[in-house]
Amino acid sequence: MYLVKDLIDCRIVFYWLDDAGIQVSAELPTFQDAEEWWKIHIFAQYEGFERRKSIVDRRTDFEKRQRMDNSHRFASINPYGRRMTDRPIKVDIDLATEKLAELTAEKRILYYLTNYTLRANRRL
Repeated sequence: MYLVKDLIDCRIVFYWLDDAGIQVSAELPTFQDAEEWWKIHIFAQYEGFERRKSIVDRRTDFEKRQRMDNSHRFASINPYGRRMTDRPIKVDIDLATEKLAELTAEKRILYYLTNYTLRANRRL
C-alpha cells in the first residue's frame, strides 16, 4: 500500500492506494488520521489469533521510547516493534507539492498579466 499526499479542493489530504493503484481509503485530513486508518486496516486483515488488545504501540510515544532506551543499558537495537504497524509510516507519493508549485506559477502569471493590462490601459 502507498500513502498519497494530495491537494484537492484547496486542501491537503492523505489517502491510501493499493498495489494496483486503486484508492482504498477515504480522503483523510491529517497524517495521523492516515496512520490510524492504515493500522486499523492492517489489523482487520489479520485472520489469526490476536494477542494485542490495542492497535497503539507503546513505542510510538517518542519521549517514552527515549527514556526507556536511555535508562536501560540493554536497550533494544530496534527502537520500533517487530510488526509493520509498529514502524512509522511515510508519504510515498507527494502530489501536493507539484500542485502547489503549479498554483503558485499560475498565480504569478495572473498577477503579471493583470498588472500589465492595468498599465497598458492607463497609457491609453
